[in-house]
Amino acid sequence: MGVLFLTVRDRTRAELARLLAVKGFARADSQVALDRLQGEGYLNDRRLATAWARSRLRTKPMGPYRLGKELEAKGVEEQLVREVLVGLYEEGEEPVARRAMTGKLSALGRLPTSARTLRVGRFLHRRGFSSEIIWRLLHEEQ
Repeated sequence: MGVLFLTVRDRTRAELARLLAVKGFARADSQVALDRLQGEGYLNDRRLATAWARSRLRTKPMGPYRLGKELEAKGVEEQLVREVLVGLYEEGEEPVARRAMTGKLSALGRLPTSARTLRVGRFLHRRGFSSEIIWRLLHEEQ
């Protein structure tokens, strides 16, 4: 049954365990199935976390804090989240924040500078960028 859940899309071990529990499978039976799927390479949290996070960054640039929280919500272990984030933000979060800011600025058009700065700052904060990066980018913009 677990393999059927993986045909739609990759899932983390935790996601698949939750799905099996909802379907009424015993925890012990689920663990055996999950171990087998993991052993055969069908279930790989590192592969999923890396691919999913890269895709999210490409389509919706965000800071490591928010991306980490999204990965944790998918059931990726905290240590693995940290490892994936280190790999993705090798050059730091500033280039990603700059890309997000550029997109937002183009969407804001010709608002007054103070309104634009406030909106971009809030936007970057919601996207999970650090205060230091937000401050630096906003002060460069002025």
